[in-house]
Amino acid sequence: MQRISMADFNKLYETYTTTQASSVQTDVPSILSPYQQLFDINISEEAITLGKETTLLNTIPRKNICAIIDGSDEIYIILHASIYVLNKTTGKVNINIRNL
Repeated sequence: MQRISMADFNKLYETYTTTQASSVQTDVPSILSPYQQLFDINISEEAITLGKETTLLNTIPRKNICAIIDGSDEIYIILHASIYVLNKTTGKVNINIRNL
């Protein structure tokens, strides 16, 4: 499994956060539905929740999502100041916080 470097995170931010998040039309269900059980994902009209509890860190407002990238090993949920990294093999979720 290849780890993404800080330069790669910066490239994702540069590529996907240049437009307004709310203007991006991402087909969230088609990308995340295959992984609903692995990550315990709940998808609603307003938010995506990762895990059983609703907390600030595991609830992502859909209006804040700039893009969702389905990579070979990981899924990247890109917001203006952070990227959620969902590992398809282990089921772990990491958050990269952008240095502004």
